[in-house]
Amino acid sequence: MTIISGWPALTVTLSNRNSPARLFIQERFGRWQDLQARYRESVGSLVVPGSQVNPGTIGTAFDWMVRFMVYPRPDLRLALLGARTPPLRHAVHELARTLNYSQSGGSVGTSRFTGPAAGSEADHQLVARACWALALLTDLYRVGPTPGSPLIALDPRSITTEKLLDLAPPAALDELQALRAFAERSLLPSLSARRGAWALGPTFAGSSLMNADADLIAAGLLLELKTGLGSKRRDGTRRSSLEAPTIMQLLGYVLLDFPDEFAIEAVGVFNARYAHLTTWHLTELLAELAGRPVDLKEERVAFHQLLAMGDHVSPRVGDHLCSPE
Repeated sequence: MTIISGWPALTVTLSNRNSPARLFIQERFGRWQDLQARYRESVGSLVVPGSQVNPGTIGTAFDWMVRFMVYPRPDLRLALLGARTPPLRHAVHELARTLNYSQSGGSVGTSRFTGPAAGSEADHQLVARACWALALLTDLYRVGPTPGSPLIALDPRSITTEKLLDLAPPAALDELQALRAFAERSLLPSLSARRGAWALGPTFAGSSLMNADADLIAAGLLLELKTGLGSKRRDGTRRSSLEAPTIMQLLGYVLLDFPDEFAIEAVGVFNARYAHLTTWHLTELLAELAGRPVDLKEERVAFHQLLAMGDHVSPRVGDHLCSPE
């Protein structure tokens, strides 16, 4: 996606304490301490521990896995953008055929559909292996080549689908299968009741100004998927927290939907390692975080105007800002 205003991606913008976009969200919707406290109290124990595999790749692979759980042929565009050589792109197309895709033209899969829909009927182990390969390619697109990526070790002259599928280490497959099992019990039943327009990896009208793509929108529910282990307590056990960047990220997606294209009425977070789903009605959430009733249309207009100015660095310091949890 071409960025025309000079703004970095949403997640990068929100990590900068001096960014006017972050200040906009934080100053208008920064009353999140009570929300965080309630979230901490509602989350149970860690059910899927981590392993020695890359946690970032696990997170991206789980995102892909959920897409296959809710739709049989999700759009593979992000992975294809990371497949920068003809042999690698060919291998991804072959992978799609292995997963029962029927291809036409340049598109591979679908990102929008009327849901709920049945998930992929492909073997779960095959899907897990495919999701790991798709995650590596997605990360290659998003952050570029990284030291230690198994993609670098592949001979570009002899890349095959099977070699892509063989990149997933056994520990990663075990972890993904465990995450899937808990998602089937803790996430899918709630999503299956949501009938209407669904979008996988949706981008927004404002994504032309600030690169941003969410995980999933299910008939008005904007859902963020997390696989973080959480922080350690004094006794060494883990706890899941609703961190300030996650709250701001959800609000950023909502604000970037300038024309209300997705009719977002609720937002939620699913932490797969804790098998915990929390959702909030958007109107009530905005009012709590702002400390007043919120006209979302007006807030979107103001956010749009801010981004259109293109002034993505603020001279102000962020010492007075609320720090992340």
